[in-house]
Amino acid sequence: MPQQFIADTGNLYADLSEYYDQFCAEVDYARQCEFAERAFACFASSGGREYLDLACGTGQHLADMQRRGFVASGLDNSAHMLAQAQLRCPDAQLLLCDIAAFEQVAQFDLITCFLYSIHYSRPTAALAQTLRRAWLALKPGGLFLFNAVDVAGIRNDKRVTTQLQHEDASLRFESGWEYRGEGDVLDLFLHITKESAADTRCWSDHHTMTAVTFPQLRLMLEEVGFQVTLLEHDYDVLKPLGGKAFNAIVVATKS
Repeated sequence: MPQQFIADTGNLYADLSEYYDQFCAEVDYARQCEFAERAFACFASSGGREYLDLACGTGQHLADMQRRGFVASGLDNSAHMLAQAQLRCPDAQLLLCDIAAFEQVAQFDLITCFLYSIHYSRPTAALAQTLRRAWLALKPGGLFLFNAVDVAGIRNDKRVTTQLQHEDASLRFESGWEYRGEGDVLDLFLHITKESAADTRCWSDHHTMTAVTFPQLRLMLEEVGFQVTLLEHDYDVLKPLGGKAFNAIVVATKS
């Protein structure tokens, strides 16, 4: 019997939330959290350990930061992702919300947004709102930590592919950014294939993200009131960003 190929038109993050951790198997969450703890010790002076992860997904950062003694809260706009996060971190406070719309004031000592998720704030006005929300949500001396890409470094022919076996199915995950050469639109294309003996399912998704340069991002943060330090995208060191780098870890302190 020939295999049946099914093009799935449902919500990708809903349909595949149970596989998300497998697709991110190469992400070193513990290394990122260890870096966050070191950066927090170096740059923050708020005195507490209240922690918020923006676009928290299935809660892997939350779980690791809890083990490091932080009181964890998470925010995501996918109820299915938050359901997985609740299973992993039953004690965490979770909020179903867009990252440009949370309204806490002076509540957190550390806010993170890893995996380049800050670019999901679209358009530029929404990104500026996210930065303002983060500033408001931090206690004085608190730290906002996230990674970002300078649009000048986008290469449209670069793709990331992950393949793995999960139970009786073979999974293939492909992603890549594309920039149109002008404006603030950064396109993220995703293609996922799940192949089993019964059938092969394919999901394709497109996210419109915000393209920004590092000088623009720095200015937006400073206009909000942050003190800004750009670091090399290396989770093993705290090293100032070199002039030719297009990936950075952004350290923004509420003074």
